Amino acid sequence: MNNLFNSDNIEINSDILERTNPVFNTAKMTLYQLAASGDEDSIRLVRELGFTKDTQNSSTTSSDSEKLLLESLLMDMRYHTIEKMAMEEGEFTEVDLPCGYLPKALRFVNAGHRFVGLDLPATIAVAKPAINALLNGKQQEMVKFAGIDATNFNSLQSALSDVEGKVVITTEGLMEYLSDSEIGAVCDNIKKILDERGGCWLTIDPEWLMSYVLVVKALLGDRADKVLLSMQKRAEDKSDVGVKGNSLVVFPKKDISGDIENAMAFLKKHGLKAQRMIVADYMPELKAFDKLNKEQIALIKEAMKNNAYWKITTIEDFEAGSTAGKGKNEKKFDIKAYVKGEKLSVFLTGRVDTLTAPEILSFYEKILGEKRIESVCLDCAELTYISRAGIRVLHIMEENSKISFENVSPEIEKILESEGFALF
Repeated sequence: MNNLFNSDNIEINSDILERTNPVFNTAKMTLYQLAASGDEDSIRLVRELGFTKDTQNSSTTSSDSEKLLLESLLMDMRYHTIEKMAMEEGEFTEVDLPCGYLPKALRFVNAGHRFVGLDLPATIAVAKPAINALLNGKQQEMVKFAGIDATNFNSLQSALSDVEGKVVITTEGLMEYLSDSEIGAVCDNIKKILDERGGCWLTIDPEWLMSYVLVVKALLGDRADKVLLSMQKRAEDKSDVGVKGNSLVVFPKKDISGDIENAMAFLKKHGLKAQRMIVADYMPELKAFDKLNKEQIALIKEAMKNNAYWKITTIEDFEAGSTAGKGKNEKKFDIKAYVKGEKLSVFLTGRVDTLTAPEILSFYEKILGEKRIESVCLDCAELTYISRAGIRVLHIMEENSKISFENVSPEIEKILESEGFALF
């Protein structure tokens, strides 16, 4: 048997990053949508990045003027409303997760706040130089960007190592793409950050899908359902992830009160509590309103009386469960592999997430280029965590080779089975 792994020879290019986690493509859509609302900073960034209307299209579904108007209105609403909520928190460092390509850094540094933008490494590689190009030297000193995995506490802690004092963490469009296990990890990590620094977590995510429904139905009436399906399909094509409800994200329906209670209970299990902030109470006069008539604007404002963004803070004296404390003693990621005949045996150590999954894919495809591989056996004895980025890589491997698993812990087994892998 030959040890084939040599980390020095692994190349992580943009293609590998995108195939591992294509969800960052939706961030390109949101910037274009915000620019279409008339937001001047976003228009400057679109020009800097060279995005065009085709940024809105997917492989099967394209945008049109009506959908772009709806989406630009929704983007304008969420972007400026959550900013207004954050600005009421006094002195703080803004931590935007995920920051995408949006020009929030410009808004917050102009208001005197330090800004930390966190996202997938593929997004940061493009967003950081483009946004810095719009900042002067003094402003750049107040802005920091880092590629992280939100489920990986060590990566978050490292990105915030030089941040002192109160933080306001904002998330827009993150949770609907995560599994329950990933959401739980994110909640645990945010609680640790808030415990250490103080502040709050402002998020649109629990009721964001519902806001789509409320706005589109207010403006389109009976035609809303067809348009909503098309908008959802385009987002799913771009991200290659199904948009659906989970323990923290309410899937739209007539009565969501029970789901809201369940989401609050989920947060409580992770030492967090939430206050629903009614959007209509905070929504400023939007630039996108210039494209609507008075009746339409009134309908939007009325609809947003039934929608909320959430302000999440920590529960004092909370006794953490089994997930608390993970991160400090987390085993460092490592991968070893041996080939015998046409069988590849892979031994994984530590976390397989957004930061490490690209290494596995690049490594696997390097071997495929040199040898014929019919089957892959993954030894998970030292594997401590796997995210959807890791699951995606396994599915890519499965397209070429038969996948099997050995020494799987109960926690990893649960994740793999929920993603469609038969272990026995």
